[in-house]
Amino acid sequence: MKPTGFRADINGLRGLAVLLVVAYHLGLRGAAGGFIGVDAFFVVSGYLMTAVLLRRPVGSVRAYLGFMTARAQRIVPALAVLVVTLLLAGAVALPPFDLEALARQAAWALGFASNHFFLAHSGYADRSADDLWLLHTWSLSVEWQFYLLYPVLVVTVLAAARRTAPEAGEAGERRALAGCLMLLVAVSSAGQWLLRGSALQDGFFLLPARAWELLAGGLAVLWSSPADQTPSRVRRLLSLLGVAGIVGSALAFGALRLRAGVDLALWAPVLATALVLAAADPANRLLSPRALQALGRWSYSIYLWHWPLLVAMRLAHGGRELPLALTLAVLAASVAMGAVSYRWVERRFWQSAPARGPSPTSAWTGAAATWAVALGLALPALATSGWAARDVGAARQHAAYEASVGPLQFPAERCGNFRIAAPAMVVCTVDRGAGRRVLVLGDSHAQHLWPWFDRHSRVSVDFLAASECPPVPRFERQQPGYDCQGYAQRAWQLARQPAYDTVVVSARWATVGLAGAPYCHRGDDGRCEPVSGPRKQALARAALQEALQAVLAAGKNVVVIDSAPEARTPVARRLERERFWFGQPRLSIDARTVAADNAWIDPLLTGLRDTQPRFFLESLRGVLCNAARCRVHDDTLQRPIYTDESHFDPVWIAENAGFLAPHVQAGAPAAARQP
Repeated sequence: MKPTGFRADINGLRGLAVLLVVAYHLGLRGAAGGFIGVDAFFVVSGYLMTAVLLRRPVGSVRAYLGFMTARAQRIVPALAVLVVTLLLAGAVALPPFDLEALARQAAWALGFASNHFFLAHSGYADRSADDLWLLHTWSLSVEWQFYLLYPVLVVTVLAAARRTAPEAGEAGERRALAGCLMLLVAVSSAGQWLLRGSALQDGFFLLPARAWELLAGGLAVLWSSPADQTPSRVRRLLSLLGVAGIVGSALAFGALRLRAGVDLALWAPVLATALVLAAADPANRLLSPRALQALGRWSYSIYLWHWPLLVAMRLAHGGRELPLALTLAVLAASVAMGAVSYRWVERRFWQSAPARGPSPTSAWTGAAATWAVALGLALPALATSGWAARDVGAARQHAAYEASVGPLQFPAERCGNFRIAAPAMVVCTVDRGAGRRVLVLGDSHAQHLWPWFDRHSRVSVDFLAASECPPVPRFERQQPGYDCQGYAQRAWQLARQPAYDTVVVSARWATVGLAGAPYCHRGDDGRCEPVSGPRKQALARAALQEALQAVLAAGKNVVVIDSAPEARTPVARRLERERFWFGQPRLSIDARTVAADNAWIDPLLTGLRDTQPRFFLESLRGVLCNAARCRVHDDTLQRPIYTDESHFDPVWIAENAGFLAPHVQAGAPAAARQP
C-alpha cells in the first residue's frame, strides 16, 4: 500500500470528483450533492503531497523551492492560459465594467488569493452576481496556500521526532506526524463547525477551516502500510466501499438538499475518499473504465474550463437556467477544452520535467513566463477600467448608474439581518418624530421599498426585515446560519404591539413556496418535518393566513404587497450588456411565468382582500406587465427597474410606489374598505 508511482485508482478518483463537480454546477438532475467533488479533490491533494514529502523531505531552502516549483509547473500554466484566453475574448465581447471585473478576479486568481477575494464578495448583495468568471479558483488558492505551509510543518515534525526519539526510526517519525495531523484535523474541523453561524463563508473559503480535508489525505498515507502487507482482497473491498461512500454521499446530500459549505455530514465523503486512497487498489473496477480514466487525466483542465464556459453560456442565453441542450453543450465543451489543455499545456510543462524533479531555475522559467503574460494582460485591463476607451459612453453611464444607486439603498450592512439569530436582528427606522408608526416586515423584498418610505413617508416607519427569510411562521430554513422561524415569530409578535396601527408585509414568497431553499415545518409536537411541493405550499398558506388574521384581529391595518415579476438574470448588468452588444435593451419577463410562480399564494391574498376590510393588497404587476410581457426598463427615467433579478432599483421604486401613500399619512391610518 505504498503510495508511489501512477495509481489508476487515484486517477479514477479525480475523474469521479470532476464529474460530480461539473454535474453539480450545471444543475443536472440528481447531481445536487456533486459539490462534494471539491472535498474529494482536497483529500487527494493532501494524500499526494504527503506522499511526496515523505519520499523527498524538504530539509533545505533549495528542496523547498524545488517542491514549490513542481507545484507551480503543474498548476500555473493551464491557469494562465485560461486567464489569457478569457481576457482576450473579453476585450472583444465584454463591456468595460465586465472586463474590469474579470481582470480583477484574474489578478487575485494568479496571486492564489482568490478565496479571500470571493469571501469578500460572498455576502447577500453579491449572490446574484453573474460575472464571477473565476469563482471556482478559490479552491486552487486554498490548495496553493496549503502547499506553501505544509512542507514546513512536515519537515519540522519529522525533525523533532528524530531528535526526541532517534531509536524509533521511520516508524516513530510517522507516528509523530500522524499524531500532529490528527490534532490539526480535530482543530480545523471543529473551527469550521463553529463558523457555521455568523461566519459561515469563512468556513467555506478559508484554509484554516478547510485544512482538515487536506490533512485527512495525509493521514491516509500514514495509515497505509509501508510494507504492503494488507491482503489484496481486503484492499479491494475497502476501495470499493470508499467509492460507494463517495457516490452515496453525493446522492444522499442531493436528496436531503444539503448545500455546499459547513456541515458535519462532509465527514462522510472525506472519509470515503481517504478509504479509497489508503486501500491503494489500482485495479478498482469502479474507477477503471477508460472514460473515467480519461476524465481523471484531464480533470484539472476540465475543472478550470467548465465554470467560465458556463458563465459565458448564461450570459449569451440571458438567464441562469439553461435548456438541456445548452447544458449538454457546456458539458461537452468543458471536456473538449480539458482534453486540449491537458495535451497542449499541462503535458508540455510537467511531463517534460526530469525524473528527479525539475530544476528550480529551468522550471520556473516556463511557469513564470505564462504567469507573467496573464498578469501582464490583467493589470492594464484593471488599470483602464476594462479598456474603457472601447466605449466611453457605456463606461460613463455605468459609473453614473453605480453612483446613483448607493445613496438611496436600504442600509443592509447595519440591519439587513442576513444569517443572524432572531434576538440579534436590528430594527431600522425612517424617523419622522412622534406620532403614528408603521411597521414593515419581510425579507429583502421589504427592504427594497426603503427608498420610497425614506423619501415620501410622513410618519415613522420601522423596518424589521431579514434577508432570505419570508415571514412565514413555523418554517425553518435548513441551512447553517439562518433563523427564519425565530425571525417570523419575533416579527409577528412585534406586529401585534400597540405602537403600530399599520403593518406592511412584502416578501419573495417563492423562496418558501417554490422549489429551492430547503425548509422544514415545525409542528405542534416540536418536530421540524422537511416538506416540499404542494404540502409545503399548503402549510405555508395556513401559517401565513393565521399570522395575518391575528394581526387583523388586533385591530391593525395590514398591507401586503404581492410578489413582483422576477427576471432570471441580474437586470441592470444585463441591460448594460445589451446596449453594448445591440445598441439598446431587449430584456423583458414572460408574464405567464409570473402568474405561474405565484399561483399557489395569490388566491389566499385576494381572498383576504375580498373579505377583510382592514386588509389591503397592493401590486406593481399592473404597472409593469401587460398580458404577455413585463418590462424591466423604464424608458422615461432611462434606467433599469431592477438592480438584480428581483430587487427594485432604488431610484425607480422611490418614484413608483405611490400606492403606499395612503398608509403613511400623518393623520389616521387608511380607512377600512367595504368587504
